[in-house]
Amino acid sequence: MAIYYATTKPISRTSGRSATASAAYRAGVKIEDKRSGKTHDYSKRGGVEMAFAFDKNFKQIDRSELWNKAELAENRKDGRTAREWVLAIPHELIPKDKDKRKDFKKNEGARVAVRFAKILAERYNVAVDVAIHTPDKQGDNRNYHAHIMTTTREFSLTDKGIELGEKAAIELSNTKRKVLGLSSSTTEIKELRKEWENIVNVQLEKLGIDERIDHRTLKQQGIEQKPTIKMGWKASAMERRGIVTDKGDLNREITADNQQLRDLQIEFAALTEAKMEIENVKEQAKGMQDFRAEYELFKQEQQQQKLEHQELEKTHEKQQDRGIEP
Repeated sequence: MAIYYATTKPISRTSGRSATASAAYRAGVKIEDKRSGKTHDYSKRGGVEMAFAFDKNFKQIDRSELWNKAELAENRKDGRTAREWVLAIPHELIPKDKDKRKDFKKNEGARVAVRFAKILAERYNVAVDVAIHTPDKQGDNRNYHAHIMTTTREFSLTDKGIELGEKAAIELSNTKRKVLGLSSSTTEIKELRKEWENIVNVQLEKLGIDERIDHRTLKQQGIEQKPTIKMGWKASAMERRGIVTDKGDLNREITADNQQLRDLQIEFAALTEAKMEIENVKEQAKGMQDFRAEYELFKQEQQQQKLEHQELEKTHEKQQDRGIEP
């Protein structure tokens, strides 16, 4: 079943993170941070299917230069140097064949992630850096996901190289956004989450796949579920090693109950749809009956008019025989 997940958060110095280190880790490459003098080398890490850094025109960007410029553009200790989006890619869009997964043109999952990234680049005039990751070895083997980093400042490519200008609209405070006639940043993010839903569902439909994702919460969808309990790192580690735990059993039971509830809700929705279809057919049948009744009445009126016309003609003929002018 296709799962919806799309979240975003800033990369800021207050959390001890840097754009250079984050980009190096996401893309699985080596980047030297010119501001701090540190080298972030993740070139040996696995799990990175492919990675692209580009602008709104799909022009390729040097990743190291981009994120070094992003770091140097911020002087504040709490400066936001990047924004990150994490998207769950429905496994239905990921090719089963390993070679096809590595081929961007054949990997629909990677293509929808890049499509969303390009919308971000165009809407906010920022640079984007997309990395497609394979599932963690300890996790669900269908958990393909994308990390999209965007600059917090507007991007331009000049003869002098990469230049970063004013803060992008999505990074502005709600006070400034209100002055500019913009909605709140929370509303903006909700709209972007809906955008991801649309992109994925259009592609699923195009490929003839019945599954769909929904950006709304389960409660907003009218789906009531029991929440699973927090496992904790000890129980999680034991479960990954194949050791069954009480917490794990409880969560599996809750998950099974929730699945049964979802199945019942899907069945109820199907029955409701079938009922609506039956009512529609009945309405059409009633409409046909009404039409037939009206048609019969029309035929009777036509027949009556025909008879009256014939009577008039007979009267006219008799008058002519008598030499009476009509």
